[in-house]
This record gives sequence, C-alpha cells and structure tokens, in this order.
Amino acid sequence: MRRFEAAVQAMGQQSPAGASLKRMFAYWERGQRAVTVSVYQRAFEIMYQRSAADLGFETPTPVVSHDASETLPVDADLEHLRRSLDETLTHGVTSDAVIDDWEQMVERYGRATRDRPAALLLQDLGTDLEHIRRSVDGCRSSLGKRRLVRVIAQMSGLLVLTLVKLDDRTAFRRWARTARVAATEAGDPEVEAWLLAQESYGHFYSNDLSEAVIVAEHAQAASTAPRGVGGPLAAALEARAHAMIGDGRATIRALERAESMVANLEGDALTPSAFGYNEAQLRFHAGSAYTRLGDVPRAFAAQEKALALCAPGDYTDSALTHLDRAACWAIEGDATAAATEVASTLVGLSSAQRQGLIDLRAVEVMTGFSEQQRKLPAVQELRDLVRPA
Repeated sequence: MRRFEAAVQAMGQQSPAGASLKRMFAYWERGQRAVTVSVYQRAFEIMYQRSAADLGFETPTPVVSHDASETLPVDADLEHLRRSLDETLTHGVTSDAVIDDWEQMVERYGRATRDRPAALLLQDLGTDLEHIRRSVDGCRSSLGKRRLVRVIAQMSGLLVLTLVKLDDRTAFRRWARTARVAATEAGDPEVEAWLLAQESYGHFYSNDLSEAVIVAEHAQAASTAPRGVGGPLAAALEARAHAMIGDGRATIRALERAESMVANLEGDALTPSAFGYNEAQLRFHAGSAYTRLGDVPRAFAAQEKALALCAPGDYTDSALTHLDRAACWAIEGDATAAATEVASTLVGLSSAQRQGLIDLRAVEVMTGFSEQQRKLPAVQELRDLVRPA
C-alpha cells in the first residue's frame, strides 16, 4: 500500500486515507471490486511496470455502486456469458421490466447525490448512461423509448449536478446542452423544469449571475405542475443570484415564491434526493441568500433551521451552511469565530467530500478576512487546512 500511495502522490493526486485505502485493497484482493479509477490504474502500472491491458483493467463491469468506492469486477469470460444471457432472455429487445429497473435506478441515484462524494458518483453515472443508451437501441415501442429518453434526461441532469459540485465548469456546460436535448425529446415539462433548475445552479457557481437568473426564470415558467420540484428549486437559486448581485427586493420576492411552492409539495417530492425539495433545502438556500446580502440576523435564523432539519448524511448542504455561518461571523467582525467554524467544518469531511464547491466556499471565506484579521492565530492556523480550490 505504501508503494501505491507513493505512485498516486507522484502523479500529483491525493491517495485515499488509511482506513479507506485498506478497505479498497481488501476489496481488490478478494475480487469484490475492480480498479476502475484511472489514477489508481496508472498507479498500479507504475508499480508493476506493466500495461493496463496486462493488468486486466480494460473489462470492468458497470453496475450501480452502493459503496463509496467503485464498480464490481467480472472476469471477461463471465461477463461475456452475462451478456449472452441478456440476449437470450430479452431476444435483443428492451423489455418493460428492464425499463422499470432503469427508472428505479435513477431514483436511487437521486438519493445518492445527498450523501455520496461527487467524484465517486460521476463514474457510475457515466457507466450506466452508456448502458441505457444501448437499451434505447433495443427498444421497439415508442412508449418504451420515451420512458428511456426520460431516464437519459434525468441521468444527464444528475451528471450536471455532479459536475457543478466538482466545479467542472466546461463539462457542466456540455452536459447541460445534452440534458436539454434529452428533456425536449422526452416531452416532460417537469423534467425540463428540473433540468433547467440544475443548469441555473451551474451558472450561479460559475459566477455568471445574469444567466443564472434567466435560466431560473425559464425553469419556473416551464414548471406547469403545482407540485413540481423544478419551480421551487429554481426560485431559491434565483434568490441567491439576486443576493449576489445585491438586489435585496428581488431576493425576497424569489424566496417568497420558493416558500409558496414548497408548501404545495408532498410525498416523494419532499424526500432528501436530487429529485426532491424540502424545507431543509429551502432554509439552506435562504440562509445563503441572506448571507450574501449581509443580513446576518435573518441568515443566522435560516441557518439554524437548515441545520436542525438537514438529513444526517447530507454533508454538502450541512457543510455549506456552516461555511455561510462562518461568513456571517466574519461580517460581524468576529474572525476567530469564523475561522473556528471553517476549521470544524472541514476537519469533519473527507478529501473527496470537500472536493469542488466546499473547498471553493472555504477559500472564499478565508480570502474575505481583512489584512488585520489574517494575523489572528485562529485564522493563521487555517492556512494549512484550507486548500486552493
């Protein structure tokens, strides 16, 4: 394992933490997981001075991973047998049962976005999207194809969300275009509204605030069902964008719209999932908006509600809420409290969890300290903890 860590670090990458690395090696040695991460494959190539093909890295089997690592491996002959069985069972036709399975898988992915690191989720999403694409080719009914295209639209939207979390702005824009095309083909207004809301978040985190507002408005217009998730999700984002611009009145109006729409949601629409939206998320977004406006009392009140309602595994919203809280302490002039809040937030997260937006926000809070505040011991101690985003 030491040689592996050294090889990963030699490529300028961070190796998994000790316990996580031991678990991954145990999976690899027992044949319960395949080495599918390209950096890890390259590390083994360096260690053994052999090609990826020689090491057997070119035939991973794509499945939904419920563990925070990688996909399950299957020997090449066994994988060939599995595909032959699929052909025999379906006669090359994508059945309703297969489509049902894809739809259920999308729902599982939606829930996984709340507690799985984005970098790990990205691999599985890409792999399964390729399999869904093949299913479309084997689908003979127009209704079945429409259902599969809807799944593709949702999966593309999840990829957009994941890339936004990783702050990969170029890839986000490309996938946003693909997602829009898929939504149009699916002919589902609520999926289209949800996808536009995800896209608006990407523009927001890319600091393209005017575009974020425009796309968020389009998402709300596209949402025709009173119990659709896309509308409130987009309204909350619109509020945050207006707050960044400094338009307090527009911020309040957008938050009021979001709150009114959330009141209409019920059932699955309220579950902690990428396809759901609930009061916990609304309070997080409200707290973020008030923080950007510098309205500390309202921000603190919203943050308290968000943290009280946040699901235990939802580390992203929880961490960003704490970092907004740190920004409020800085606005109040208490740099020590702000630095302590940042530090306690980051040490509770793994490197994979921090990657992207959380690191970005931590750096933003750090750079917001005045020259005098940066001389304080608590702030200076953050230098080794806050890494460049």
